[in-house]
Amino acid sequence: MQRVRTLVALALLTAATLSGCGGGESDEDKAAEKQLRASGAPTPVCADEVTDPATVPAAFPADFPLPDGAVIYGSERRSGGRTIVYAVVDSDVKAVLKQLQEAMKGAGFTLTEGEVEERDAESNWTGNGYTGRWAIREIAGCTEQTSVTVLAAKG
Repeated sequence: MQRVRTLVALALLTAATLSGCGGGESDEDKAAEKQLRASGAPTPVCADEVTDPATVPAAFPADFPLPDGAVIYGSERRSGGRTIVYAVVDSDVKAVLKQLQEAMKGAGFTLTEGEVEERDAESNWTGNGYTGRWAIREIAGCTEQTSVTVLAAKG
């Protein structure tokens, strides 16, 4: 179980470095974007740039409350039964954070350790037979839009 949690944390820490539509401006953002590209994760896009929305994979918890208006632009299956969903929400980070926290509790999920900063937040979670981590981040170059990355694994 600890190994799964460590892998979940590593995968989403990488995903939490999502920088944005037009690329980062700071050296930190540029380094994060380079790391993201190297990880194989899709680069976040503005909501109006998603031309072919993806669907939630069958291995992802059907009762996980993605934020209202979330547009899925990618997903991945990873080793160990892990699934990652990438989405964008046409709302600011604070609103997405509040909604996600409330919706998860209402859907039977428990938020565990995490952190909130001005432009991003992340949290581990458990519930309904799954464990995982989500990360949200303001998308640079997109007006008040937030990337949402959720990693889930059975167990």
